Amino acid sequence: MTDKICIISPDDNYHYFFAYYDLQPYSAEGGMHLSHRVSFADRLPEAGDIAQLGYIHAGAFVPFAESGAWNFQQGAQLRWNPRDRREVIYNERGGENHYRAVIHNIITGEKSYTDRPVANVSPCGRWGLGINFSRLYDFRPGYGYAGLPDPFYDIAQPEDDGIYLTDMKTGSSRLIIDYRRIAREFPNAKVGADKLTVNHITFNPSSDRFVFLVRNTPKDGKGWNTLLLTSDREGYMRRLLDYTMVSHYNWRDDSHLLAFCRVGGVNGLYLLEDAAGDLSVQRFESPCFEQDLHCIYSPDRRYILGDSYPDAQGCRPLYLYDTQTGGERVLTRSHSPNGPIIDIRCDLHARWSPDGGYISFDGFNNSMRCIYEMTM
Repeated sequence: MTDKICIISPDDNYHYFFAYYDLQPYSAEGGMHLSHRVSFADRLPEAGDIAQLGYIHAGAFVPFAESGAWNFQQGAQLRWNPRDRREVIYNERGGENHYRAVIHNIITGEKSYTDRPVANVSPCGRWGLGINFSRLYDFRPGYGYAGLPDPFYDIAQPEDDGIYLTDMKTGSSRLIIDYRRIAREFPNAKVGADKLTVNHITFNPSSDRFVFLVRNTPKDGKGWNTLLLTSDREGYMRRLLDYTMVSHYNWRDDSHLLAFCRVGGVNGLYLLEDAAGDLSVQRFESPCFEQDLHCIYSPDRRYILGDSYPDAQGCRPLYLYDTQTGGERVLTRSHSPNGPIIDIRCDLHARWSPDGGYISFDGFNNSMRCIYEMTM
């Protein structure tokens, strides 16, 4: 491994970033890297703020669309379409009163639309999972979209809102899990009748199940708690962890989930089995996993890549852990201190290329957000 690092985004007085660690920025051939381009990075996006969407190739940014539905943590949910390598998928504001997803052929310019925005697209490309991004914005502005009010704002656990399954062929969606049913099937005394919000949702590799985080709106300055659930595409749910601390995760395979969470009162990086019956867990005993981090497996599932939060010098470490040998090392420390607003922070959100030959991550260079690439 050479660990050669360079900046691949242009130096042109714009801010560049990709988005979340579990989205794939690289094209199948590896020559294009998806990116957002914006003119500011010192405040939260507001209604009317536009992000340019495009790809980086040979040091140049090639725009193909704009979106008014984006944030600094997960962007516009921009990704390559698994069903057609000429297409990308992203969210946009589709008029005065709704968001939607766009399936966009960047060669021909042809577009089709879904009736709701997507929070995840299945690896097979057939299915999407939709949530209420206005509700998410009220809970965590860095993950939702500004501009449209939540029609269920005053309803803590609505039965007409929750998780939607979208047919990416037809663009139509249906509600498969509602908040009232979540509260009814998984009651918890310390959450009670609190307002609930889904925050982060992801299909497994086979596209037949998905995992999601349910969080209660904190009260009196207290932090939220997280319910970790999985479900099939019909909405039959399974509880992995009751309301506790759960942050970032990544599927290893169809039945095992890597997650930074609390088990038995101990925080750490665990491998959880998504199966009926008693929960099977394995804890990774490594110093680099003692604090919360964005965790993701390499394409061959041998390595775990993880980036964490700033140290006293404002540097974010990027770790590489070998699951076969237990060896670990710090690939880099990137200077990216938290800003005045926590939800505009620039996490590294490191992600692999499809062949595992490259890693890209977001960062800063001379006060401008940019995209770094590391050769492995």
